[in-house]
Amino acid sequence: MVIFTVDKHGRPGHPTRRFDMVRKLVKQGRAKIIGGGTSGKPPVVMFLDREFDYTKTIERRLFVVLDPGYHHIGFAVCELRWGVLIVYCIGVLETRIPEIKDLMTKRRGYRRNRRYHSRCRKKRMSKRQSRVLTKFKAPRNVRTKDRTNATLRHGIETHLNLYKKLLKFFPFPVEQFVFVMEDNIFDVRTMTWGKTDGTGYQKSPRVPAEKKCILCGTEDNLQKHHLIQRKCGGTDVQENVVYLCRDCHEDVHAGRVYIPVDGVKQWRALGTVNAIIGRLREIPWLKFVPASDVVQMRKRLGLEKGHANDALATAAVFCNCTETDRTHMIELNMVKFRRHNRARIHAVRDRLYKVDGKIVAKNRRKRTDQKEPSFADISPLPPEIQRKLKVYPGTKILNPLRKEMPTIAGEVWVHEPTGKRFVTTGVVSQKYLYSPQLEKIVGKTYVKPEECKRILRNEGIVVMYNSLYHS
Repeated sequence: MVIFTVDKHGRPGHPTRRFDMVRKLVKQGRAKIIGGGTSGKPPVVMFLDREFDYTKTIERRLFVVLDPGYHHIGFAVCELRWGVLIVYCIGVLETRIPEIKDLMTKRRGYRRNRRYHSRCRKKRMSKRQSRVLTKFKAPRNVRTKDRTNATLRHGIETHLNLYKKLLKFFPFPVEQFVFVMEDNIFDVRTMTWGKTDGTGYQKSPRVPAEKKCILCGTEDNLQKHHLIQRKCGGTDVQENVVYLCRDCHEDVHAGRVYIPVDGVKQWRALGTVNAIIGRLREIPWLKFVPASDVVQMRKRLGLEKGHANDALATAAVFCNCTETDRTHMIELNMVKFRRHNRARIHAVRDRLYKVDGKIVAKNRRKRTDQKEPSFADISPLPPEIQRKLKVYPGTKILNPLRKEMPTIAGEVWVHEPTGKRFVTTGVVSQKYLYSPQLEKIVGKTYVKPEECKRILRNEGIVVMYNSLYHS
């Protein structure tokens, strides 16, 4: 095992095995340990009375490697020394990428509901006032800059944020890091319709459904039917659409008739990973290794198929090294949590800009349906007015029913009677903390907050399991 180091300014150094020296400096108050223990993070020692001289730093090369994914992302942190790949860490991150589509669907439903009631309100007011009332909303230029869907943006940010998180866990001088990723390309066409040769690969196998009822054969009163329903994630591609007459369509939805036809396979996860990797290839400081070479290296190293092992095999391919040293290795299992919880927030008060007690602007930029000018609209201000300008920050007003909640998802607590750590996974009660990890600690999934101590707030990417802490 090694322990990583930073100086009093937070600048990273090289790891050390001199645990006696670290223990002595901590006793003397000349150093402190960051992370470690029940926090689940790898331990880092900060020297409070030292500054690292980077001119005397030994040149080393470290590799932060990711195995990209949709539900899970594998990672490994390694160093190549004397022809041996030293493995400091491997692990898996459970992502929130699959949740984004459902959240955006709910958001779209709320937005449509608001617009529907707004239109109804305008109609009522128009009828009362005997004139047509319309609502014009100026288009936002921001929408035209980036039309990338939310799932793709979140997937890209998750992979890049994981790199940043690992840099915090294993501090080294950033110029000594190399960022590597396995280059996966999933052939969705072949996986869906099988292999083909020549020009047949370029011809689309999607053919429109025959326009007659697949149950009774009639061509009258035809209606489209989705084999995988839209509410279950089905799409409008040809393989997922068949035609039914009106009577048969009603029987199918009533459950009186069963259609013995399967819908098209939904390769949403693979298509999203292809799109994420396509965007990440545009980043110049990322290095990629072909997936075919990773598979061969994993077999040579005798590793089982898995996200973490794929990341380790990717590092071995990039370094062209088949000998590994795992004596310092720790395993980390991490989960991505949602950092903000709208259920706790009732309203957000505007940020106010005042001159001589009079409001001259609200918020840095205009919020939705804001009529008053924003600070961006009145900038730049003359020097004589700028000296009188006073800023009053916006405040969040918590929901009265939820502001007394003891925790939110992603916070790390310690059960004091047993000394065991656990991570809360949701807000389900005003009196108890909930976590599936409590099942092994107290025999049930909830516990009173008075019996526990919170040690970490939600940081987005949270360590659920650390082999070093559990050993």
